[in-house]
Amino acid sequence: MQFAIISVGNEILSGDIENTNAAYMARRITLSGHRVERIVTVPDSIPDIAEEVRRLAERYDFVLVTGGLGATHDDVTAEAIAKALGKKLVKNDEAVRVLMKKTNNKDVIDKIAMLPESAEIVENDVGVAPAFVIENIAVMPGVPAEMRDTFEKIFSRFERTDHFVETLRVEGYEEDMLERLNEVVKQFPDVEIGSYPKPGYVIVKFSGNNLERVMQAKRFLEALLK
Repeated sequence: MQFAIISVGNEILSGDIENTNAAYMARRITLSGHRVERIVTVPDSIPDIAEEVRRLAERYDFVLVTGGLGATHDDVTAEAIAKALGKKLVKNDEAVRVLMKKTNNKDVIDKIAMLPESAEIVENDVGVAPAFVIENIAVMPGVPAEMRDTFEKIFSRFERTDHFVETLRVEGYEEDMLERLNEVVKQFPDVEIGSYPKPGYVIVKFSGNNLERVMQAKRFLEALLK
């Protein structure tokens, strides 16, 4: 499956925090044999969030959104999802029930429980705001521990496929091996090949769903380098 990730938050765009959520999800998705095709960061803006959600939901199998589900003025993600899908924002009874187990603050409950109609609640065992799934979109809190808790529940619904990774350390510099590396890429279009320069050496990564092809690509480059 092809996934897209949308991270919501001015604090990410300003550099105040690192986007560890996107890295965590991308790693989990890739190791499960699926692909992340886009990672996008957008501000706490309803039009901007809605635009990216609409665009990516049409293009990819599933879209994962993090951030903006709290009770403050800049938590606007739920409203943006409703706008993107052309749905009403309504008080979700299941969300109210879940929230009442965590807080007695009516303002908090009323704000967080307003979700797009027909949204499916995913309980958050670490924090207050639940995640929700609607169509091919999952929306999770931005706090990393809460994101991981709800993401794992949602991602468990997807079938795991085989995924194999091999690496090769090559002494020297990337420019010295470009011609041979390009030959491997040409010969093994079904294997994802990446090169990562380090001080004085290069790590070449081979990955794919067929172990034999991954190993063949690695051995082919080894032979060329010799």
